Amino acid sequence: MNLILRTTAVAAFAAAVLTSCAVSTVPTAENSADVSGGNISDNAVMTSTTVQPETEPLTEPFSLNVEVPAGYSLPQSYIIDGFNAVLQEPELPTGCEVTSLTADLNYLGFSIDKITLCDNFMPIALAGECVMDEAYVGNPRYDGFGCNANIIVQTADKYFASVDSPCYGVDLTGQELNDILYQVTQGRPVLVWSTIGLQVSYPEYVWTASNGKELIFDWYQHCMVVYGYDFNQGIVYAADPLEGNVTYPIDQFENIYGIMGKQAVVICGDASTKGHHITTEAEHSITMPPYNETEGVEKAMPSEENAAND
Repeated sequence: MNLILRTTAVAAFAAAVLTSCAVSTVPTAENSADVSGGNISDNAVMTSTTVQPETEPLTEPFSLNVEVPAGYSLPQSYIIDGFNAVLQEPELPTGCEVTSLTADLNYLGFSIDKITLCDNFMPIALAGECVMDEAYVGNPRYDGFGCNANIIVQTADKYFASVDSPCYGVDLTGQELNDILYQVTQGRPVLVWSTIGLQVSYPEYVWTASNGKELIFDWYQHCMVVYGYDFNQGIVYAADPLEGNVTYPIDQFENIYGIMGKQAVVICGDASTKGHHITTEAEHSITMPPYNETEGVEKAMPSEENAAND
């Protein structure tokens, strides 16, 4: 994420806040019965027709067990080969979450780019409208703040619905780092919330949104994908959307992971997984539309030309 852009957003919001914020039974008549006046002819025979509601054929949902088995011991090292970072800049300077999801989906065999994923599938809201567990707050092209793990699950599941994929996201928030690394040993990269450059920084109150909820935010908030680790070397392998494929000290990474609320997301399945999409609880919980479906957001968000002049 870009700290300067986010600081600009707070000033813009402060000014804005001051000015706002069945089964049915159907009778039938045989032998041409006259029912126009409420009388039925002597030769008429009344029958009933049961109208069944239309239902979709049952589809067995794809399910993957992501629980860590009791007594499981991590190997000393593990790396998922072929995982390539996607860089968020220059198009999405504060869009690390959706860019990290793009990198993960690409690795899993889905053909989707960060802009399409951002504009068509990620719930988004104006700064001050809500908090980060309800939508991405701000504009990822300019002065966005970010979103929490559950919003990335919503984004992923909405995308999977569009391509009729049985895959789905799982919010692993609250799990210890070793539990996250277990997913990696199963060949599943994990999106993890961290800070830019692993700087030690703490979330703080920024404002009260128009819906009455408090936005708590770390100015260095960042998201990346963990795809490997090596206990012998004391490192984790990460696809950082600001830096590319890098390694970070595992102890430092674990500390920041804890400070950021132990937020993480894993995707179950890949592009070869058979089956059809089943609407998930994450999709049911979506309250804000994506950028391309949001009226008024484009006007409220600065254009690239205006942003360059600020």
